[in-house]
Amino acid sequence: CSSDLIIRFRLPTLHGSKQRIEAAMADAMPISLNTTIDLASQGINAAAFKHGALTMESDKYISIKDTAPDGTAQVVVVDMHNNNAVNRRPMKAEATLMNPVDNIIALKAATDGQPGHFVQVFNLDTKEKLGVYQCPENIVFWRWLTPRMLALVCAQDVYHWNLGVANSQPEKMFQRAGKLAEAGTQIISYSANSQLSWCLLTGISTQDQGRTIDGNMQLYSVERKQQQLLEGHAGCFANVYVDDSGVPCGVFAFQERKAGVTKLHVMDILKNRGEGAAPFKVATDIAMPPEAPTDFAVGMHVSEKHGVIFMITKAGYLFVFDVATGAMLVRSRV
Repeated sequence: CSSDLIIRFRLPTLHGSKQRIEAAMADAMPISLNTTIDLASQGINAAAFKHGALTMESDKYISIKDTAPDGTAQVVVVDMHNNNAVNRRPMKAEATLMNPVDNIIALKAATDGQPGHFVQVFNLDTKEKLGVYQCPENIVFWRWLTPRMLALVCAQDVYHWNLGVANSQPEKMFQRAGKLAEAGTQIISYSANSQLSWCLLTGISTQDQGRTIDGNMQLYSVERKQQQLLEGHAGCFANVYVDDSGVPCGVFAFQERKAGVTKLHVMDILKNRGEGAAPFKVATDIAMPPEAPTDFAVGMHVSEKHGVIFMITKAGYLFVFDVATGAMLVRSRV
């Protein structure tokens, strides 16, 4: 995670073929970079700017597991909707995760003499404890899927915890499979569509001591209880307009990398536009930068408002694609 960078976009509305869209964007750079907060200037250790220690579930809160000057463990929460107010609390938790909307914090820690992780969720405004769970497995990744649904990715299984229900316990959704079940795979992302009917687990691994990074994804249908294993590093779900029908399409977009070729795929997974609607599917090559041919995506997000896909890579390149055509609108190092 960057310690001080927020990217804002000004995207014009474009219509037409893939070629016309790319031509229209050739001379436009709809990106502005602004420093919202410099975390280092807030006295936060640079060692905390890493995967797992710093989390940002939305544009509201940043949560950092840090060490105070006296050596004690602390959690630092930045409220970006309140003039970047910084709140420090002494906590011995191994990791923390702020809710994307409310002043709710999830804490994870190991328990002496017990396997797995102990998880607690608190409402910091009301001082109410919303949930407690002793997970029998180690939690290797977690994130909020909704303001009340917490996902726990464990060593073997994936759970969803509905904290909107009093005294609830996490529910097992599916078991990790393929490369994603191997101990050498690092989980870097987990997401679900807004209906919570499709889930995506993403991990990376290497077979040559880090010279190349392999990406693997497990796409799971909750309703069908079926899965598909994909080769790629990033993907996401969205509800976007892809035609003039007036009905948003429930799409799954992902970056695939096979045999050195990088592609963008966008496909309709909900098929909710009616029986007469033509199947929607886009597959197009991604032109990676000549100076970084082996670069790969580490994050992907669809703007439902603008109808574009944002993709950020390990080398720091930002890509913007039109969701309906797959046309690349922007490729710039940020």
